[in-house]
Formats: sequence, structure tokens, C-alpha cells
Amino acid sequence: MFNIIRRDTMKLRFIKKMPRVALGMALVAVLSCSTVYTSSFVSRADNIDDAKKQKEEAENNKDNAQDVLDSINDKINEVNSAIEELDAQVTDVQTKITEKQKECDALNTEIDETNVKLDEAKANEEKQYEAMKVRIQFLYENGDVEYLDTLMSSSSFSDMLNKSEYVEQLSNYDQIQLDDLINTRKNIETYEATLEKDLKEVEVAQTELEVQETTLNDLIDQKQTEMNKYKDDAGTQEAIVAKYAKEMEDAEALIAKYEEAARRADANNGGGSDGGYSGGGSGGQYDPSGYAGRLMWPATQGTRISSPFGRRSAPVAGASTFHKGIDIPCPSGSDIVAAESGTVLIATYSSSAGNYVMINHGNGIMTVYMHNSQLCVSVGQQVSKGQVIAKAGSTGYSTGPHCHFGVKLNGEYVNPVNFL
Repeated sequence: MFNIIRRDTMKLRFIKKMPRVALGMALVAVLSCSTVYTSSFVSRADNIDDAKKQKEEAENNKDNAQDVLDSINDKINEVNSAIEELDAQVTDVQTKITEKQKECDALNTEIDETNVKLDEAKANEEKQYEAMKVRIQFLYENGDVEYLDTLMSSSSFSDMLNKSEYVEQLSNYDQIQLDDLINTRKNIETYEATLEKDLKEVEVAQTELEVQETTLNDLIDQKQTEMNKYKDDAGTQEAIVAKYAKEMEDAEALIAKYEEAARRADANNGGGSDGGYSGGGSGGQYDPSGYAGRLMWPATQGTRISSPFGRRSAPVAGASTFHKGIDIPCPSGSDIVAAESGTVLIATYSSSAGNYVMINHGNGIMTVYMHNSQLCVSVGQQVSKGQVIAKAGSTGYSTGPHCHFGVKLNGEYVNPVNFL
């Protein structure tokens, strides 16, 4: 303490002895350095603010684009439901058409059979009529003589009466037979006419059903065209959502870059170190063995990794194809704890990360915990290793309850497994 006061006293004496010109030059140099540093600090702050604004704008644009995409998907679902309903109606109509066709076939078969019966009745009627004509003609041509011979050949008066009645009965029988055949033919013709009428009605009904089927199929084609358009629109909108998601990622990377630059500048200008792990170089170039076991497993009820760090196929539209952390499946509402002691830098909601927390552990190491259902800490809060900071969930771009755990080293995302 006394040594420090003595050094400061000596500096003052030295300054008093300096010529005024030299002293002025020294003050100008000091002020110039201070101005440069202040200007640099303001510039970095402006850059960070600009990057955050870019991220916010990209996030808003992506949210709007996602709303449009959701609306399009709703329309696709509506059209798909309409097509399914129309398909059901077509199936019902086709069933009815098949039934009507069976009725037509049955009626045609019955009409054919009736035509055969009608032809037979007409032939029998003609045959009976011809036979009757022959007998009538014979009686007419041989009239009195034949009739007289028949009577004279009788053995008695009673026999003569019997023969006379026989001739009359024979004539009446022919007439009755003919009348029966005529009635049979007429009945068959009436029945055939009824069948023809029924057939025509069934054919009309079948034609109406076929027209209905054509109309329904035309509607299905229209709906399918509408569906294809919506799918094209959805594809375009998905590309827009992905574009804004990429802009958000780029802005986040830029923010991290500027924040890291600010941290290093502060350190170089007397900010000092708060202790912790040493990890020189960029986030992508470091010795993993120097960090093993330094961080605590964050999910208290999750034991496995469902999606590792690195390249992958996007699990949902808008999600990154490079996974900047690990996914740990765990029950919704289960505790998420701080992997190490530190200061909460971010505790907020993002459409992609959902409810997420970022903690600064010092010396360029930060951890990220995403997709939570609830946040239990606030920005600036000091947390200890193992302290509950959030409750697991499935907010943001997520396919189910899990903890996305990420680690940043000097502003770059690295594989968290190397720290666990």
C-alpha cells in the first residue's frame, strides 16, 4: 500500500518537473488513447445493437411468414377434407350405379324370358285359330248334309239329341280355347309393357347417377388443382421461413462475434480475468481433454442424447441443419439445472429456441438451455452449479419435450459432450 502511494508521489514530482510542452503532449496522447477506446467501445455497442435489430427483424419476418405458412397448411387440410368427403360421395354413387345396373340386367333377363313366353302364346293362339278356322270351314262347306248324316245315323232320338249337343259343344270349345289363348297373350303383353316401363325408369335413374358421378369427379379435380396450388405456395413459404431462420442464425452469430470482440477488448484494456477455465484460440480449435468433466449434466430426468452436435436433417421447417448443441429428451416440467456457476446473460423467449437461458461462466465459456416450458431465473442473476434455472418443455421449433444444451467457447459453439 505504502509502495503504491510512494510510486504515485514520485510520478507527480516527475510531472511537475516536466516542461509544459512535454506535459501537454503527454496529456494529448492520453486523451487521444481514451478517445480512441471510447469511440471503439461505442462502435462495438452500435454493432451489437444493429445485429440485435437485424435478428429481431428477421425473427418478426419469420414469425409472419410462419403465420402465412400455417394459414396455407390450414387451407390444405380443409381442401383435403373436402376431397375425402367428395371421394366418399363418389364411392356411394358408384355403389348405387352398380345396384341400378344389376336391376337393369335383371329386368332385361326377365323381358327376354317374357318375350319367349309371348312368342309361344302368339304361336298357340295362331295354331288354335287356324284349327278352328278349318273346322268352321268344314262345317260350313258340308253344312246341312253332314249335320243331317250325323243326325240320321243316330240309333234313337236320344242319341240324335246327344250328337246335336256334341256338335254345338265342339264349336263352343274352340271358341273358349281361342279366348283363353288371346287372354294369355294379352296378359303377357301387359306384363312385358310393365317390365319395359320399369327398365326405362331404372335406366333414367342410372343415367342421373352417372351425371352425379361426373359432377363429383369434376369437383374433385378442381379441389385437387386447388390443393396442388396450396402445396406450391406452402413450398415457397417454407423457403421464406427457412430464409428468415438463416438470417436469424447469421444475426445471432454476428451478435456472438461482436460480444466476444467486446469481451476481448475489455480484457485487453484492463478488464482482467475473473478466473475459470483457460481456452485459447477459436471455438473450433481447442483441446477437448482440457475441459472434460468441467460441466454438469443439465437435465435431471434425461439420460440420453437423441440428437448429437453437428450436421443433421432439419427435424421441423425452419430448424437449423447444423445442430449447435445436443438434445436430451426429458419429461415436460422436469428440472433443468445450471451446468456451472455463472451469470445469466439471457432469459427470454424466441420463436425458434422457445423459452431459453444463456449463462456466462467466465473466460469465454457460456452455456445455452432451450425449449423450456418455464424460466426460473432472470437476466443478471448469479446462479450456482446445479441450481434449477428452468423447467423442460417443447417451446419453439421442437418435436417433443427435451433440453437443447449448447456450449459456446470464445463465441463459437462447440460439442457439449467434451465438457460433460
